[in-house]
Amino acid sequence: MRLRTALLGIGAIAVLLLSGCGVQMTDQEQFDQSQEANRVFKAAVGEVQLQVLDGDWVLSEEYGDVPWGCDGAGDHGTYWFSMGRATPDGWEAPAAPDEIVQRLGAWFDENGWTDIRTRTYDEGVDNQVIEASKADANVALVVVDLLIGEDSAHATVRAKSTCLPGDWMVISELQLPLGVEPDPIGPTEHPTDPPVFGYTEDGRPRYIE
Repeated sequence: MRLRTALLGIGAIAVLLLSGCGVQMTDQEQFDQSQEANRVFKAAVGEVQLQVLDGDWVLSEEYGDVPWGCDGAGDHGTYWFSMGRATPDGWEAPAAPDEIVQRLGAWFDENGWTDIRTRTYDEGVDNQVIEASKADANVALVVVDLLIGEDSAHATVRAKSTCLPGDWMVISELQLPLGVEPDPIGPTEHPTDPPVFGYTEDGRPRYIE
C-alpha cells in the first residue's frame, strides 16, 4: 500500500544544507526537521479528518511520510509529502453532503485555513468537494471528497504538503536504510494516532510521539 519504490537502491549521499541562520545541517538534522514538519502536516490533516469521522480511517493511496522532490527526482533542495485517507465500509454520514460541506467551510474559516472553495465534478456526478490550505501547518492543499447516496456513503481526505527545505534522498535513506525489510503497518489509523515516519534498523515502524 505504501509507495516505497523511490526508497529502494538509494546510495548514501553526503549533503549539507544551510538553515536560515546560515548553519550547515547534517543528514540527521535534516531528518529530524523533516520528521517534525511531517508531524505538523499530519496533525493538521488529522483535524480535518475528525470533522468528518472521529474513528479509524483506511490508509488509502499514499501514507504520507515519503518525501518527493518538489521539482522531480533531480530536486535535492526541496521536497513535499502527500497522503490519502478514506472512510471505512459501512460509514454512516452524519448529515447530508451539502450540510457537511457547509460545516467544514465554516470550520476551515474559524481555524485559520485559507483558499477555501467548493467544487463539483461533471454533470451527473454526485460528489461534493471542499478544499483549503494552511501554509503555517505545512498544508498546501487538503481536499475532502464526499459521495453520499441513499444506500451508501464514502468520503476521502487527500492532502499535499507545502515545499519543505531538504534533500528527499538523504531523508529517505535514513527513513529506510538499504537492505531493511519493513514490517507492514495496519490497514487503518485514527487521526490522533502517532503517525509513522520511516523505520528502525530492524524494520519496525518508527512512530512520531
